[in-house]
Amino acid sequence: MKVWLLVDGEKSGPHESFEVRERITAGELHAETLAWHQGAEGWLPLAEIPQFSTLFEVEEAEDEGPPPLPEEKPSEVLKKVLAEELSKAPPLHMTRRLFARFHDCLLYLSAVVVIFQDQYVEIFQGESMLPLLAIGICYVLLDGIMVHVWKASPGKFLLGMRTADAQGHAIPLKFSILRSLRVWILGLGMWVMMPLALIISSFMAKRFGYFLWDMPKRYRTVVRPFSGMHVIAYVASIFLMNAAVSLLLPAEVLEQMVNQHPLGEWLKGAK
Repeated sequence: MKVWLLVDGEKSGPHESFEVRERITAGELHAETLAWHQGAEGWLPLAEIPQFSTLFEVEEAEDEGPPPLPEEKPSEVLKKVLAEELSKAPPLHMTRRLFARFHDCLLYLSAVVVIFQDQYVEIFQGESMLPLLAIGICYVLLDGIMVHVWKASPGKFLLGMRTADAQGHAIPLKFSILRSLRVWILGLGMWVMMPLALIISSFMAKRFGYFLWDMPKRYRTVVRPFSGMHVIAYVASIFLMNAAVSLLLPAEVLEQMVNQHPLGEWLKGAK
């Protein structure tokens, strides 16, 4: 088939159809380029001539690109399994958590002893509860921040435990501090009722499957397999705290605390 072309206002031809195809493929001719061949009613764009229109359809398809990938949607079965798993109460790990909390309280109280020294006995034996309240609030803030940032307090870290929300994410700071406040009140009895608070919170945890401070948001404590390294790290930390108290406290202050403070046996060991 003979074809005449109109490019930039100049007519050329006749051209063989294969020549026109090659020039289209090379990008020299475009879909809007006017052409005429015998039998045509007039000048037509190349894209409207059946012998060449398929070449421009391929070009348009290449320009458009592939369709977007379908969105990945979890199956209903997977959703159901996840929902059932999250609805189950996790293992409590009561013994390991008790030792972790004991470590944290001992660490915190050791720091308070070293900071306040001879004022420490007056704080715990005085008639005012405000100093105890202030010490407790500081404990709550420190514990909440550590759980938010590292998902663990020092004691939990040493014993291979992490605390997170139901999806395994770090607890937001506000809720982490609220959780630590519930621990201090319901689990530690605000220092003054600790034995009773531990008994009641343990009983309630066995009954409901969650500790009272974890129940509102279904927080979970995940543990790693227990090993001898956890024991060694835990015991070493206790000895380090004991040694720090012995080194940082003057002998006369330590003697006074041993004789007057309820934790005299612990302080006696540091003496």
